[in-house]
Amino acid sequence: MKKLSFKAQIRISFVIVVCAFVLGQIVKMGIFHNIGWILVGLLFAINPVWPEAVDWRNHDELRKGIRIGGVLVIIVFGFLIRYGV
Repeated sequence: MKKLSFKAQIRISFVIVVCAFVLGQIVKMGIFHNIGWILVGLLFAINPVWPEAVDWRNHDELRKGIRIGGVLVIIVFGFLIRYGV
């Protein structure tokens, strides 16, 4: 399977978050906001991509940093923050 580019992954993440927020507002359940952020974090943890502007750096370090960032998004926005509707 071909890896997504950084631009495509950011756009998919934006669509996921917007859909989760709209769904959360429609059904009046804040858990959908958290699920959206968990999906975005998983997307970056599974497929770590970075912008072309930082492609000159060590790819192993970039991959590790993006995965850590994805896990932090899951922990902070997915599990710790509770969205009220």
